[in-house]
Amino acid sequence: MAPRKRSGRGISFIFCCFRSSDHPEITYRLRNDSSFALQTMEPSLPMPPVEELDVMFTELVDELDLTDKHREAMFALPAEKKWQIYCSKKKDQEENKGATSWPEFYIDQLNSMAARKSLIALEKEDEEERNKTIESLKTALRTKPMRQFVTRFIDLDGLSCILNFLKSMDYETAESRIHTSLIGCIKALMNNSLGRAHVLAHSESINVIAQSLSTENIKTKVAVLEIMGAVCLVPGGHKKVLEAMLHYQKYASERTRFQTLINDLDKSTGRYRDEVSLKTAIMSFINAVLSQGAGVESLDFRLHLRYEFLMLGIQPVIDKLREHENSTLDRHLDFFEMLRNEDELEFAKRFELVHIDTKSATQMFELTRKRLTHTEAYPHFMSILHHCLQMPYKRSGNTVQYWLLLDRIVQQIVIQSDKGQDPDATPLENFNIKNVVRMLVNENEVKQWKEQAEKMRKEHTELQQKLEKKERECDAKAQEKEEMMQTLNKMKEKLEKESSEHKQVKQQVADLTAQLHEMSRVRPRTSSALRVSPKT
Repeated sequence: MAPRKRSGRGISFIFCCFRSSDHPEITYRLRNDSSFALQTMEPSLPMPPVEELDVMFTELVDELDLTDKHREAMFALPAEKKWQIYCSKKKDQEENKGATSWPEFYIDQLNSMAARKSLIALEKEDEEERNKTIESLKTALRTKPMRQFVTRFIDLDGLSCILNFLKSMDYETAESRIHTSLIGCIKALMNNSLGRAHVLAHSESINVIAQSLSTENIKTKVAVLEIMGAVCLVPGGHKKVLEAMLHYQKYASERTRFQTLINDLDKSTGRYRDEVSLKTAIMSFINAVLSQGAGVESLDFRLHLRYEFLMLGIQPVIDKLREHENSTLDRHLDFFEMLRNEDELEFAKRFELVHIDTKSATQMFELTRKRLTHTEAYPHFMSILHHCLQMPYKRSGNTVQYWLLLDRIVQQIVIQSDKGQDPDATPLENFNIKNVVRMLVNENEVKQWKEQAEKMRKEHTELQQKLEKKERECDAKAQEKEEMMQTLNKMKEKLEKESSEHKQVKQQVADLTAQLHEMSRVRPRTSSALRVSPKT
């Protein structure tokens, strides 16, 4: 059965960090319900001609990096309104031309803060001042004109300064509001297409952001999960998120990927007892991971990732989360279970069943056995079982790693595409199933050719033996023929001799007969003469 393409149904209202079906971005709004509003004022300068105004207004809109929908709304405004907005924005820019209006100031401050890693020796006022500076940077990245501030900030490698600060923080800083504000700066930078592309292109940005999940600061965790969930929607971003979670597994010494998320989702004591925002953000992120990237079209990939969460015990946790009776959280839980039920039903149809109990090793074994019985693959299936029985079962040693390796190889067989591309972040480097299969196919072809060559060699030997036998028979026949020819020649010579003698005898008989006949005629005359003679 061909994999069914997963539609985007429900995405816009399920994922808290998404808006409609656009790529994730936090756009400027033209109302007071957002972080950025254009305050208008009565312009003191006369309005220029419409053509000139349109050029000036276009430059302003380009600096704001609005979505297509908001650009259309801006350009649809009457000329007087455009002029008011233009004058208001330019006036704000003139008033903010101090040191804090330039990215160089913030980059110097970030480097200075990163050099002084610990907050222990800081006074409360100093900590507040540092947080205020970072909050000011976050606001500037969100509201300043893109060409004037954001582009300059990117060119000066401001993102690396933020990431270096995040990597060098001590425990106190990691648990403070400064950490939350730094993540907010990255989120603000990703508000526009240029900043978002820069963050995604950075070699370690998503990995460093993921490291912030180790903090106990709930607001920081929520901000991180919102960024990671949004990145899942961007082309190429889904795999970066999976790679970041694999990186975090090593960073946090997790037994398995996503372990921290499920633990935080399950916590129900202390500050986590009535905490719903973090649990909502985690479920939003999980739904994004399962339904985006290769999961949009590949049922096998969704089943692969979801089984990883199920093995971590997410289903009992979801059942417990229902006790919060929070409508927003319930929508995320419903979305998770809806997709799971749809996928499991579609998967069961492959075996002409309604449900497959993936907790039952017996049922999964029987389904596999029935599927392979009377096929060419069945001997290999039996070989796999036989060698699994031979696997070492010692409690110490590398027993777990052997089974882990086997598990990961089978996973790669299932999820790698026909082109050998792996949609997940596999720890098996340079393990290309397509190349391995091609090698096995070539090996099988070589085996077939060898078997055919051996068969032809045997046939050639048999033919050679038959030929030699025929040659011996021909030689014998030739010898026999030669002997017969010699006998015939002797018989011919004898026959010719006898024939010649017969002719001679026959001639002699004829001669004798003639003589006898002649004598027979002469004798009566002699007798008559003899009888006449006495009378005379």
